Amino acid sequence: MHQLPQVSDNHLSLAQSEVQGAGGPPARRALTDEQAGEIMRSALDRIRPTAEQTCREMNVGVCNWQITATANRSMNAGAGANGSIFINRGVVEYASNEEEVCLVFAHEMGHQAANHLATNKRNTTTGALIGAILLGAAGAAASYRSPYVGQITRSAMDTGAQVGGAIGRISYSKEQEREADYLAAVILYRSNVDLDQARGLLVTMARASGRRDTGMLDTHPAGPERLAAWDRAVAEIRAAKGALPARA
Repeated sequence: MHQLPQVSDNHLSLAQSEVQGAGGPPARRALTDEQAGEIMRSALDRIRPTAEQTCREMNVGVCNWQITATANRSMNAGAGANGSIFINRGVVEYASNEEEVCLVFAHEMGHQAANHLATNKRNTTTGALIGAILLGAAGAAASYRSPYVGQITRSAMDTGAQVGGAIGRISYSKEQEREADYLAAVILYRSNVDLDQARGLLVTMARASGRRDTGMLDTHPAGPERLAAWDRAVAEIRAAKGALPARA
């Protein structure tokens, strides 16, 4: 684990106020298959080279990833064994811009780069492979048959185990989620992706969750606490010009 910045009560209060003022549950955008596929492909192209370089710099995790898009309409994505990453169409439909989709990809790449799957004892015990990124509503992801090209595969995961939710939902620890967000911010910064625009997805997630804070049993932190931690991470990363933090 890396040393992550602390989140004070003041940081959390500011994030709570922002979420409360952002409105009710977010709306889903209407996109064609072609539009959704192009957004995913473009977002992945923008960050993948830098993400792989960052992963190799860390030298602890899996840096060769198999990306799968699914037709699931929930705001969800996950990272599993052997470098597998899935992202639901719902992520793109709820995202306001491509930068927010970049954040989702980068978060899952952060899990892989930090080797969280291998170090999570709950994954070893149960054999489940994924933790939900956004609302913790993971289920068996359907194959998404669409004209996606390039680095996003057209086939579904080979087995229910690879999808993860088909066997059982398992969460990464709270600190692993925070580290994945931090690494995502590093990847976006190094990829010249606007961190402030990407941040909007965290506000959307908090609005969708309806939660004011984050409990230890949450599969993914989706409330103001996550937003506050992101802001602290971004401030530190900008000051360090994209350098990785020290190891804990």
